[in-house]
Amino acid sequence: MPKHSLSALCPVAAFHAPAVAVRALVALALASLLAACADPTPGSMQLKIAQQQKLVPPANETLPLSLRAGSQEVLQDVLSAVGDEVWSCRRSGGALQWTSTGTEATLVDQARKSVGTVMPNRMFSAYDGSYMIGRLAADQTVTPDALPWQRMDARFNAGERTGEGRFARTTSVQRVLTSGGVPPNPACDQEGVSLFVPYSATYLFYRASDPAAVVPAPEPPLSAASAAQ
Repeated sequence: MPKHSLSALCPVAAFHAPAVAVRALVALALASLLAACADPTPGSMQLKIAQQQKLVPPANETLPLSLRAGSQEVLQDVLSAVGDEVWSCRRSGGALQWTSTGTEATLVDQARKSVGTVMPNRMFSAYDGSYMIGRLAADQTVTPDALPWQRMDARFNAGERTGEGRFARTTSVQRVLTSGGVPPNPACDQEGVSLFVPYSATYLFYRASDPAAVVPAPEPPLSAASAAQ
């Protein structure tokens, strides 16, 4: 029986075989590229949350006096946060330097369930519709390369119904066990540029020990300048 080449027996197959092979190689290359570029945030965030939750928050009485919650307050909630401290390159005294413009982070409970967010102007927003805006009462640097620990008093809070919701009766918040969030260099060289520095922290939320205590009265919406005070 005479021998025939593949092209003689099946010219169409011979013509398409290289094209099919090329398409397969391209598909494999694209799959590899997509895998390499896949967003690592979910896994990375879960790891950071797990690491943060292994840290034991300090007892209120062991904190510096300026950071302690009041004697008429009780601990309401302990939440972990992972996100970014946002900095803007601004001119101060003739020199450019990084200035904090707020925080963007996700709040996670002890079951590692996302329950809310931290936003600029010290705003804490829960997914149940309640929120709180804080006023900085005190801060103290504990680790040079991490954000300072803070105590914030509630200047405004609300819920979908008066007094209802995770943050509707929050009277103060402590930020402790911070990691990261600080620019590598306080100086910058391009005015107006923003820098997002990853950070993690633990937030302790307090409410009045008397359930009938009056919560902070609603105020008009705050401007960015007044909320930063």
